[in-house]
Amino acid sequence: MVNASRIRPISVGIDESGRGCVIGPMVVAIVAADESDRRWFWKHRVRDSKLVPPHERDALAERIKERCWFELRIADAPTIDEAVRNRSRNLTGLELEMMAELLREFQDEHPDRAALALVDAPSVNPQGFLEKLYDASGWESMEQLVAKHRADKTDRTVAAASILAKAERERLIARLKKELGIDFGCGYTHDEATRTFVASCPAHAPYVRWSWSTTRIRSS
Repeated sequence: MVNASRIRPISVGIDESGRGCVIGPMVVAIVAADESDRRWFWKHRVRDSKLVPPHERDALAERIKERCWFELRIADAPTIDEAVRNRSRNLTGLELEMMAELLREFQDEHPDRAALALVDAPSVNPQGFLEKLYDASGWESMEQLVAKHRADKTDRTVAAASILAKAERERLIARLKKELGIDFGCGYTHDEATRTFVASCPAHAPYVRWSWSTTRIRSS
């Protein structure tokens, strides 16, 4: 019988996609990877999703799902608006809740497996975010939980989570465009097509984040 305490900790990574956009959902993904998975990540150049072309990203996402444990959580625009308008909660608080839920789910499904978790911190204060995430998730040890900026650029498992989150968000955005019959661009306000769409779409449309200060582009 293998002594579980002698097995190397599994690598757990969490990242999001769509935090700053004005149209559509935010997606948070978690991926768990053992040593063979991480070697596979290296071989297949799993990296920050922003650096991966769409066709390659989607193919990698499917292959990651086939070999690794993963979960996704999705916050739609009204849910995000509710969090942003609550000053005691805000968007970072919502993201923390989603990450904590994913960490709890991992622990529920792998109760006897040692794990080192790394999350891409959305807060300007990674240490403060880490302490809150530790409390909310019930993670076994703070020494085995890390939150830092740009983790998707430095850790392959977080990069894998980045790819899953981005692929899912883009799938949902493509579905929304098909339903509306309109190509509104990428959903971020640096995109002229997005600005034009938000300026003319129905008031209180459920796919727009009306709590964003950028929705003032309607009157620009």
